[in-house]
Formats: sequence, structure tokens, C-alpha cells
Amino acid sequence: MQNTEERIELARAGALSFAKDQGSSPTAAEAFADDYVCVLEDRAHEVRYPDLADPTPEEVWFS
Repeated sequence: MQNTEERIELARAGALSFAKDQGSSPTAAEAFADDYVCVLEDRAHEVRYPDLADPTPEEVWFS
């Protein structure tokens, strides 16, 4: 099982890869990855359905 830091780093890497695949500049891709991690950290402290999955980078990108 992954700890929180590992999960966040994997999510950040996935968001960075997604943003680059969308044609973002390296700077914009880094900014999106940072924003995505902030969304995940905010959601980690919300009271919600326990089995509700975190949003994907694509869901955050298009929202």
C-alpha cells in the first residue's frame, strides 16, 4: 500500500504527463501538475463518500 506522499507524487507525475500530452509548454504543464496536487490535497480533507475516486487529470483539465 502506498503512503500519501507516494500517491501524491504519482498523481503529480500523471498530471504532468497529461498536460504535456495536451500540448502545454513545460512551464504550463508544471503549473497544471501543481494545481492538480492542490485539488487532491483539498479533497483529501473533505468529508465525502469513502469509495469516491479522486478526480483524474483529465477531469480537472476540462473543468
